[in-house]
Amino acid sequence: MYLTLDLPVNIIEVMVTLFSWCLIIFLAYRYYQKQEEKPKVWKVCVATLVGLFVFSFDFPMLGTVVKIPILPLGVWLLLWYASGRGSWDTYRPFAWLGFKANFIFIAGTIAAVLLHHAVYPKENLSTYLAHYEDAVIIQLHPSAKEVELNLDFSGFREEPVVSVEWYQQHIFDDEPHEREEQFPYQLAGTQPKWGSGLPTMIYVEKDGKGILVDSSEKQRYFRSDQSILKGGNEE
Repeated sequence: MYLTLDLPVNIIEVMVTLFSWCLIIFLAYRYYQKQEEKPKVWKVCVATLVGLFVFSFDFPMLGTVVKIPILPLGVWLLLWYASGRGSWDTYRPFAWLGFKANFIFIAGTIAAVLLHHAVYPKENLSTYLAHYEDAVIIQLHPSAKEVELNLDFSGFREEPVVSVEWYQQHIFDDEPHEREEQFPYQLAGTQPKWGSGLPTMIYVEKDGKGILVDSSEKQRYFRSDQSILKGGNEE
């Protein structure tokens, strides 16, 4: 028995985000306890949230985009507002905590990516095809044949995606009326591993021995010696 959700949920990302916010709240509580004159809690929350606003640039790292904070715009805004009211010393640690929280989120993002790859190895087809009891094959191209599924995915191993070679093979080697789609079938009704949050489209090669996984991350190609199609155009 397993749980299924309508929307893919990256459980590791959710847990790391919750941990990051708990750490920020804990640090805000510590700063609050050190204050001789206790400010109002809601003002502490606002000061911390305003401190989050920064000028940043995007930096690609580990297959994701990390926002590197450069200028503490929120801190400067609060400095301008609170200095005129003589309360900057009170809210300064919370504003800077908001700025520093950006680095907590960066560390959390990197940790989430590494943990996700360790728990859900992308080189294994079982990560994308964990549950396939209700799998169905859908014909996407006129060259697709009437086939049945053989639900045995145990022999598949990842191989490089050679999309240019596939394209050239059909464009230059085949006559227009003889061209066949390399992946004329879609495999539907499957589920990735629970908690992976991997939205995927899965295509089956014309001979049934290749599977192309198109996820939000990248395309991955898996190949086996045995076809998962029966009655098709296996070579």
